[in-house]
Amino acid sequence: MSKTKRTLPLFPIVFTAVMVAASVILCRFLGFSPSNSTVRFDLGFLPLAVVGELYGFPYSGIGYLLADIIGSLLHGYAPNPYISACKLLTGIIMGVGFHKKKVTLLRSFVVFTINAVIVGVGLMPPIFIFMYAYEPGFAYATRAINAAVTIPVRVFTFYFLWKACGKMLTEMKERQQNFTNKKKNKSSADFSAYANSFQAVTIPGLSRIKALLDALGNPENSLRFIHIAGTNGKGSVAADIASILTAAGYRVGKYTSPNLLRVNERISVASEDIPDGALDALLERIRPLADKIREEGGIPPTQFEIWTAAAFVYFKEESCDYVVLEVGLGGEFDATNVIPQNEIAVITRLGMDHMQYLGNTLSDIARAKCGILKTDSATHRLITPAQEPEAMAVIRAACEEKGIALTVPAPVSEGAEGYLERFSVGKYQHLLTGIPGYHQIENAALAVMACDALGIGEDAIRQGIAAAKNPARFEILRENPTVIYDGGHNENGIRALTASLDRYFPGEKKSVIFACMADKATDVSLSLLSEGTEAFFFTEVKDNPRALHAEDLAARAAALGISGTVCKNVGDAYEAAVAAGRLTVICGSLYLYE
Repeated sequence: MSKTKRTLPLFPIVFTAVMVAASVILCRFLGFSPSNSTVRFDLGFLPLAVVGELYGFPYSGIGYLLADIIGSLLHGYAPNPYISACKLLTGIIMGVGFHKKKVTLLRSFVVFTINAVIVGVGLMPPIFIFMYAYEPGFAYATRAINAAVTIPVRVFTFYFLWKACGKMLTEMKERQQNFTNKKKNKSSADFSAYANSFQAVTIPGLSRIKALLDALGNPENSLRFIHIAGTNGKGSVAADIASILTAAGYRVGKYTSPNLLRVNERISVASEDIPDGALDALLERIRPLADKIREEGGIPPTQFEIWTAAAFVYFKEESCDYVVLEVGLGGEFDATNVIPQNEIAVITRLGMDHMQYLGNTLSDIARAKCGILKTDSATHRLITPAQEPEAMAVIRAACEEKGIALTVPAPVSEGAEGYLERFSVGKYQHLLTGIPGYHQIENAALAVMACDALGIGEDAIRQGIAAAKNPARFEILRENPTVIYDGGHNENGIRALTASLDRYFPGEKKSVIFACMADKATDVSLSLLSEGTEAFFFTEVKDNPRALHAEDLAARAAALGISGTVCKNVGDAYEAAVAAGRLTVICGSLYLYE
């Protein structure tokens, strides 16, 4: 696994270098030691003791080592490795003894006494015994006398120096750290804002996500994926499958998009969204890797690629048994398709959407979605509903090419229970959906057959389907009057919505609050919604650069002979619609959910 690039702590290094120079001057030029004497008096320790208090033993230890080496060279002789090692140890003792601790006379006495006993008296005499042929007793005695004299000098000079200058030096260090942290935090904040912002333009391709995951140790290689592509119903099928696997006792990760209220919703484990702390830590971990990719390739990873990488790392760290993985856009070149294998693939209902990226025909769109099919698959199976003939032909050909068995469920509706649906599919009889809406029969059937192929038992399938939840899909927000929120945002989605309205509210007049993205085709959707609608309220998604302005949406509707009230925000539209006291439907975009 490649390591994160770290920035050198420049200021501590420069400060230590200045103190090394001061130490050399105080020791080599201003210190006193008779020739070949065991006695020495100097204040060379003082700058390095300050370094030890401010920055710790790595800096003070290496600093004292360098001071000895440089001092020796300046005096024209090679440094003695043994003496240099003793200086390194002295710096370490001062760093350990003083760093992040209050400087007192007692602490100063303890630190310098320990150093004098270990280094001055314990380790230095052998130099004089073996190099200068001193008598051992004389060498140890004179070093002990030297220590007895220098300990008080060191204690008082350092204590009073710190008392006079310590506050100033500490404030200097804090200002430097604050400056560094501000730069770091600004970089982190900028990256977090980028990662969490709306992405106006997608950038197909897998090179950036591959590079990102390589740098993160390829967590995707150790995960088991249920991969879901399609135009409509992906989120509901993902919710159904995750609920079934959870009911079967598995620890399940789920990755979906977009989020409704909080970005954390995109990544969940065991039905719990990723906590803020874990998410922040992941984004901070990914930030330098994304910067490196940008520097090397010119194009930074997209928001979706950042989120996908974060999700895979989180799922691995959380030891997920299965990961339910929803494609973001298309299939073949979507960031989720970086996975090397899957347990099973699901392609939900296909329709005409995102044509600027996927192609202008249903065949082109089907071909892009079939890009998620893998020859390396645990079940070698694809689950898909009966699609339009041109899409089905592409799907069958792709399955045949990759040796994938195709399952096309044929669910049978058995009637509604409130806004939920009773149905049977395959050998499973009288199942009940947990997500409301007539169209959820098809989505639930896909989930049931996918889990059946994975070998999940009937009890878990039955329990999981009934317990599944997916907000903003024919969600009943209130009664009297009934307000429904549905994320339908393309022709297929609006057809499913109107079919459910006809089933549960036959002949009932309604108000419609509608907003959408500027790149969405709206004519068919508006025409479908206009049947039985007494009033339209056109609004817009706030803080989204892709959003269609309410005035422009009203103009599109007017061209179809549909009139309505323009509201600058969904809150105003909601109040106006509910005041009329009739059934109200909010639709057109998942981003409208508040």
